[in-house]
Amino acid sequence: MNQAPSIGRIVHYVLANGDHRAATVVNCWPSPDPVQAGIANLTVHLDGCNDLQNARSSDAAFGGEPVFPGFCKPDLVPSSASASYPGVLTVGSAKQDEDTKAVGTWHWPERA
Repeated sequence: MNQAPSIGRIVHYVLANGDHRAATVVNCWPSPDPVQAGIANLTVHLDGCNDLQNARSSDAAFGGEPVFPGFCKPDLVPSSASASYPGVLTVGSAKQDEDTKAVGTWHWPERA
């Protein structure tokens, strides 16, 4: 049985490129229905704009598009997410996925 999320807990969110980033649960809804269980709203703590784009300003010399400070090119943002501010990504209704850790889902942090 999976542990239910609760507000304030730290989880891992899977970006579109497969990288994992820490996220804080900001809202969740308990549900006895296994299909609905584990759905939560998250604030994902990004490494910076480079987590939201394939091309960084340093890649411009290699054919990548230049990115100016303060603007994110949201290539790696799922359609259900908001990338308003560098370093912050809000994701609504993210599903828990402990098995495959699919893109756009969250899971409990792995233990080393």
